[in-house]
Amino acid sequence: MAIAYPSETPPSDLASFDVRVTGPECDVLSEADLRRLFPGSSLTQPRLDRLREWPRVVVRLGGRIVAAATCKKTEVEMRVPDIGIDAPPPTCCGGVCRCSERDIVNALLDAVELASIAGGCRRVIVNPPRVSMGFLERRGYVGVNERCAGGWIEKTIGE
Repeated sequence: MAIAYPSETPPSDLASFDVRVTGPECDVLSEADLRRLFPGSSLTQPRLDRLREWPRVVVRLGGRIVAAATCKKTEVEMRVPDIGIDAPPPTCCGGVCRCSERDIVNALLDAVELASIAGGCRRVIVNPPRVSMGFLERRGYVGVNERCAGGWIEKTIGE
């Protein structure tokens, strides 16, 4: 899958990502991967249940999982409550990997948005990953803050 948004990394330095949208029975995430992608207290029981039971987008670099997100389609929108990212060290891929966390987020969100369109959804609701809001706004996402429900970002596709 090609990355549709410009990267700050020169194209010759970008590693090729293997991005897959799978069901819960495919590409099972190991305990080590889960702990690396969702460190510390961020790996809650409800999140772990979603990671085991919901469809997900998985981004690999070489043999290493560098991002995973759960997703669930409703009648009108794609909901993405969990995003875990672990950018590889510069020594990954034989020392030639210069991809950034933003490159990984771009690949992940490209796949989520494509899956949304394929499923007939024109709206994507995401619990924001730990990247700058300005970066996400340039991709077309808007922050929504509700006092009782918390905050999320959303994007309308194709309008």
